[in-house]
Amino acid sequence: MWYIDIMVSDWEWILRIFITGILSGVIGWERERHARAAGFRTMILVGMGCCLAMTVSLRIFELFPDVPSSYLRIDPARIAYGVLTGIGFIGAGTIIRNRGNVRGITTASCLWVVSTMGLAIGCGFYLLGVITTVFVLITLLSLKGIESKIPHDVYTRFKITFSGDTGFLDEIFNTLSNKGYNVLDYSVVQQKKQNLSIVEIQCRSRGKKDIIETFEVLKQFEEIFEIEYRSS
Repeated sequence: MWYIDIMVSDWEWILRIFITGILSGVIGWERERHARAAGFRTMILVGMGCCLAMTVSLRIFELFPDVPSSYLRIDPARIAYGVLTGIGFIGAGTIIRNRGNVRGITTASCLWVVSTMGLAIGCGFYLLGVITTVFVLITLLSLKGIESKIPHDVYTRFKITFSGDTGFLDEIFNTLSNKGYNVLDYSVVQQKKQNLSIVEIQCRSRGKKDIIETFEVLKQFEEIFEIEYRSS
């Protein structure tokens, strides 16, 4: 049989939910500033909901005061398991993929952290909840600049329409290689009636390149009619 301090008043439980709402709102405020899918109100609701779930889990034994302990086995962590599983569905809804670009993973992570903060404060671990909030804010506000300075690969897709046969592809590949692009894959479609070819090229480069400069070089070829560009 597990034990809990039954001297905790209802106002103490309410205070825990209130503090969770404040801490969750602080993190939500940072997400709201960046116009994310889950912002100020969402973080508050998730945090307070998780805190309430933990509170119910801790106090559920009060509903069975006359049942012998040998017949009643209550796991206070069972509801917490369900909460963390359910948060995954909300987090998945904030992740957006558009043309190879993925957004919302950081916001989904914030939702998960806010839920665990709610569970912690629901248990009465105020210091852990407050310190975690500070660490999350430091991560979101201070480490973003460091993250942007870390060298990383950029994947770029070119779609080029040109005239003539596919032998001209070598000129395109050499030009992209000289500009720092590493060709990973490509596909070609030929239109015999119009004597045109369309090539889609998947490239990788270390850091973002000057696409305007690349365009200017490619435009010098009379065979090229159209250039489309997309990076991630």
